[in-house]
Order: sequence, then C-alpha cells, then structure tokens
Amino acid sequence: MKKINNSGYKEGKSPFILSMLRLYRNKLAMAALLVVIFYLLMVLLGELNLFGIKSMAYNNNFDLRYMKPFQNAHHLLGTDNFGRDVLSRAIMGTKISLFLGFFSGLLMIPIAIIMGAVSGYYGGIFDDIAMYIMSVIIAIPGMLIILSLIQVVGRSFFTIAFAFAITGWVGLARVIRGSFMQSKEFEYVLAAKNLGAGDFRIIFKHILPNIFHFIIVRFVLNFVGVIKSEVFLAYIGLSIIGVPTWGTMLDDSKLELMSGNWQNMIAATFFMFLFLVSLNIFGDALRDALDPKLKNVV
Repeated sequence: MKKINNSGYKEGKSPFILSMLRLYRNKLAMAALLVVIFYLLMVLLGELNLFGIKSMAYNNNFDLRYMKPFQNAHHLLGTDNFGRDVLSRAIMGTKISLFLGFFSGLLMIPIAIIMGAVSGYYGGIFDDIAMYIMSVIIAIPGMLIILSLIQVVGRSFFTIAFAFAITGWVGLARVIRGSFMQSKEFEYVLAAKNLGAGDFRIIFKHILPNIFHFIIVRFVLNFVGVIKSEVFLAYIGLSIIGVPTWGTMLDDSKLELMSGNWQNMIAATFFMFLFLVSLNIFGDALRDALDPKLKNVV
C-alpha cells in the first residue's frame, strides 16, 4: 500500500505528476488556463472562417462605417472606418499576437539554454566568449536592433519574431548561467559525475529540470513584451502590413477618437488586457508548480 505523506499526496508519484496536481489545485490558474484556451479556440474559428469571422474582418463595407457598439447583433462591437467588424478584427489580431509570442519564444529559449548552460557549466574560455556576446547584444537597445532588421529585411511574421528572439534571449541566458554555476557544485551533480554520467546527461537530465521554472517565467515575460512591442511598432507604422493586429487597431484609433469612435481602442485594449493577465497568472502558477523546492507544498 502506498503511504500518504503530510502534504496529502501518495508517495511513489513522479515529480511531474505532483507538479500537475499542485497546478490543478490552483483554481485561479485553471480559470486563467480556460481563458487562454478560449483565445486559441477563437483563433481556430477565425482561421476556419466560421460565422464569417475572417470575411467580416477583411471585407470593406462603406455603408456600415462607424457603427456604434451593441446596436447590431451582427456587429456587436461596431465597425471601423472601412465598415469592417471590430470584434472580428480583434479575434483575428489574436492570431498574430499568439504567433509572434510563441514563435519568438521558441527561437529564444534554445539559444538562451545553450549559451547559458555551456557558459555556466564549463566556464573558462566558453564563459568569456558567451559573456562577450551577451555584453555586445545588451549594450545595443533592443528596439534599435528590431527596427534595423525590419527596415533591412522587411515587415513579415518571421522577421519580427526573429528580431524579438535575438534581442530577448540574453536575460534568460544570464539567469541560466548563474543557476548552472551554482548547481554544478551541488551534491547530486557531483554524485552523478562519480557514477560516470556524461556532461550532456548532467546538463539536460539533472540540472536543467531544476531550473525549468525560470524558463517558464521568462517565456511568459517574453510573450508579454512581444505583444507590447508589436503595439509600439504599429504605432510608428512598422508592424505587419495587410493583416489586423491589436497594434494596428490601436494605431487606427488615434484618428478615430477625436470623432467619438472608440470601438477599435476598447476592443484591442480589452482583448490584449484579458489575454496578458490570464497568461501571467497561469505562467506564475506553472512556475510555482514546477519549482522543485516546492514539491511538498500543496
């Protein structure tokens, strides 16, 4: 029979299962996760053009210009200067934000892990080279690098995501480097070395899982930062052309507010606020659940 420990969990479960149990017991985190899933479903509905979401977001209808919110069941949040449905454009803008956030994170995290792990674990010349590269990148304002790449390569999904990735990995790499410098002297790492474990196994099997919660936090912060930066790029006219984004909606609202048309601003702000808050709440809860120091905490 499995013994029940003081935390209420049955002994014998894997650390990952215990982490997911801690996460599941966090009701606020589960509510935030449902909101994030709802956003993903909205993106799927928009891409499949169910209920005509994609068509209403792109098709112009000048007979319906500046329709006020909550006056028409087919245009719940009203229409913009070209007669396009504001709610549909906010839904389609979710796709761009999700793509930029996830894709830039997927590019950033492997770079940060490799640079930080090699620098912190091996030290010496590897540490000197890695720190020199980090110092050069961090010395240049990140937005300047992003603007330069966009001007040279062009405004596209991959260009903007790549620009965010190469400017955002340094902070995480420094955290990973410091954690590896501490962890490589811990008893469990020294024991693994004495048992004949190779460097690859020690790095990815023993040390990296114990600092994975730092990576989760940085991924969420990067996601939030990318969405905010896209809004800034749209404000100065350097965002993605021809597709609705939350940034372009806020940019369009600059000229509309003077005439009392606030549909674009309210819709984009609400969608962005709800998504970022939910993502932050779930990211913090996931970080706490994966933290090995809290493995016995309910």
